[in-house]
Amino acid sequence: MIKKILVIIKFPISIVVGGYVYYCLISNPLETYRIPIIIYWMPDVIGWNGFFIFLSIFAGLIALGMCESISTKEYDRENY
Repeated sequence: MIKKILVIIKFPISIVVGGYVYYCLISNPLETYRIPIIIYWMPDVIGWNGFFIFLSIFAGLIALGMCESISTKEYDRENY
């Protein structure tokens, strides 16, 4: 039952999570953002809006992976 629901709503959940992350980053600007040194160059190259879009897409993909993992585990339990 939960597997069927997650299969249907996993893409809308990931889109909502990505939109929420982007909205939070844009609407609540901080004075400075602490960025790891390995991605420190990205805001300079693609701009802050592009960087926030990149982070929101990354958060959406993480949410999609979590929903996929949960639905796969549910499916594995049904087969055993």
